[in-house]
Amino acid sequence: LLPSFTGAMNISTAKCWSSEVNNPHPTAARELGSGASADGYEGGFGTALMLKDLNLAVDAGEEEGLALPVAGLSRDLYRMADLHGYGRRDFGVMLEFLKGVK
Repeated sequence: LLPSFTGAMNISTAKCWSSEVNNPHPTAARELGSGASADGYEGGFGTALMLKDLNLAVDAGEEEGLALPVAGLSRDLYRMADLHGYGRRDFGVMLEFLKGVK
C-alpha cells in the first residue's frame, strides 16, 4: 500500500520534496532510491539541527508576541529525541522515535 500511496502522491498536487526526494518512511525511501530513512536515517539534516532551527523560530515568535504552539510542541519533541541520542540522525527519524524504535 505504501509504494502505491507514495506513487499517487508524487503524480498529484501532494507531490513535494519530502514525498519525492527525502521521504521519512524507510520503505518509501527505498522504493524511491533516495532519502536518509533508506539508510537508517544516517546523514541528512540532523535532528539537533532541526532543534536549533525550532528554537530560533520559537524565540523569534516570542520576540514578536506571536504564539506558535505547534512549533513549541515540535521543539519539545525534537528536544526529547535529541536527549535520547537521535541528534545526529536525520530529522525524519521522528517516525521511529515516536514509535519507540531505537
